[in-house]
Amino acid sequence: MKRALIKYAKRGEAALLSHRETMRSLERALRRSGLPLVFTSGYNPRPRMSFSPALPLGIQAEAEYLEVSFDGETDLEAAMQVMNSALPKGLSIIDIQELTASMPKLSKWTRYGLYRVPGDVGEVFLLLALAGGKQARLKDALASLWQRLGLPIGSELRGISRVGLYASDEEVFEDAGDSVYFFDGELGELEVLTNSV
Repeated sequence: MKRALIKYAKRGEAALLSHRETMRSLERALRRSGLPLVFTSGYNPRPRMSFSPALPLGIQAEAEYLEVSFDGETDLEAAMQVMNSALPKGLSIIDIQELTASMPKLSKWTRYGLYRVPGDVGEVFLLLALAGGKQARLKDALASLWQRLGLPIGSELRGISRVGLYASDEEVFEDAGDSVYFFDGELGELEVLTNSV
């Protein structure tokens, strides 16, 4: 059994798809892709898949992930093209890579989510823990960020996107530049993290 990591984006109208609708759309596209999928056992077999943490409704994504299991050899590039033709507008596959056996499962390394928040003061980056003790909700983090920036709480949500998922908070600076706001869900506090490199 082999594993593939599928990187996909969720933009525009697709941001209004729920996590369940996104899962259903991707599963349908996978079934059409020609990948020799591995299925779960039981009464209602489904492709063996693992998704990155759910996005809040209305939030766009530039790099979400789906891990699937398959058997045999296959042309991943051709599978990606078939999947893209079967997906709804705004949902697109960016890349598919076969994973090595030593690569940890998706659920083991998706610990942090980085969000780009546009605003009158320019765009800022907001980092949230998606697992563990400092895990936070985007709603709480945005309220704290808007308060820090002097904006009315409940400011515009349109245009917010999750830039990527990371195993550690140090990796985010590749996509975010020199500083990010980090919301600690345990303490309910917002702090600024800077790139130490």
